[in-house]
Amino acid sequence: MIITFITFILCAQDTLVLDLNAAIDYALANNTEIKSLALDQEQAGYRVREALGNFYPSLTATGYYAYLTNVPVIDIGGMPIPMGLHDNYNVQVSLQQVLFAWGKLYDAYRIADIGRSICDLTLQRKKQDIRFRVTQSFYSMLVLEEMVTLTRESYEQLQRHEDAVRKRYEAGMVPQIELIRAQVEVANIKPRVLEAKNGRQLARNGFQVLLGMDLDQAFDISGTLDFADEDFDLDTLTSQALTGRPEIRSLESAVRIAELSRSLARRTNLPTIVAGATFAGMKPTGLNEDKWGSNLTFNLGFSLPIFSGFRTAAQARQAALAIEKARLAVDDVRKGIALEVKDAYFTFETSREIVAAARENLVQADRAVGMMENRYQNGLATNLEYLDVQLAQMQARTNYLSAAKDYHNARAAIYRAIGKE
Repeated sequence: MIITFITFILCAQDTLVLDLNAAIDYALANNTEIKSLALDQEQAGYRVREALGNFYPSLTATGYYAYLTNVPVIDIGGMPIPMGLHDNYNVQVSLQQVLFAWGKLYDAYRIADIGRSICDLTLQRKKQDIRFRVTQSFYSMLVLEEMVTLTRESYEQLQRHEDAVRKRYEAGMVPQIELIRAQVEVANIKPRVLEAKNGRQLARNGFQVLLGMDLDQAFDISGTLDFADEDFDLDTLTSQALTGRPEIRSLESAVRIAELSRSLARRTNLPTIVAGATFAGMKPTGLNEDKWGSNLTFNLGFSLPIFSGFRTAAQARQAALAIEKARLAVDDVRKGIALEVKDAYFTFETSREIVAAARENLVQADRAVGMMENRYQNGLATNLEYLDVQLAQMQARTNYLSAAKDYHNARAAIYRAIGKE
């Protein structure tokens, strides 16, 4: 796997520093869901090898030793003649090869191979899903980092304002109610600082679990909420999704498996022709010849099921129904994907408008706070007016952070909807 841009950097304190691309690569290498599907993929590969093994001859060795305690004896003219020996040995090596099976072995191999391709597509889709989830989690953490900073700065700003109001109150310039109001606002925002910190820690732990990282591993994220605006075309996105989504190809493969299964069921009652050879070594070779002998046997045969209790017809019908069901699933998934793309597209377009409005509103809120600070210091604004503007600024910043996160998530949802790697 190629690690893009910034790879995993270990600082002097063993802190892992991850940008978005590095976080995705880390998850693709360590996420437990991906590892589990990779094992399924490996198992599917061995099932293909198992099916391929049916084309090769089978070689079997057997042997036995038998000890006769009482060897039969016949009396011929007063002379006892033993009919065998106490020690008996037999060794055989048999070779069997299917010569003709009406394509049943080949179809079984094709079913296993298509099953492996389905596992590949399932793993591919899971990787796309992990990319999307890591992107969501990454930008959520960036927002929470900003929220911690924002609430802390707002808390410190309100503390400074409280000190300024207290000095004015002590100088007899403002009534006590203004001081109390300033103190209440400081007390109100303090829990938000703690909530932001707790939310950040929970998000970091969830991020570690998603990436497959040990919870005691120290890490930092490197990135910003800045973005370059993008334009998408709904028709183009839909076309890309319907040709690129692994689910569609996976279900189309399932249709092919059902068709092959029906073909196999229809040929179950056809004969299978098998050839073989057996080499046997035995001792004794005759009734009482205490030496090794051998023989070589060639055979050619067939196996023909005559009656199976109508199981073959039932199996063929089940396979036909499976084909119909798989085709319905393909149509249903195609419609669902088209709807998912449309939803992602309109969500993205809405997020573009919201983030643009939030950005403009934040600029105005910052200007308003700067103007209000000057007015308050010059005695041209009340404490209530100042607090209202300051809280409006905090809300504007919160709205912008939320809108920026939604924008990035909406863009990631489009990439996921079209199956983009």
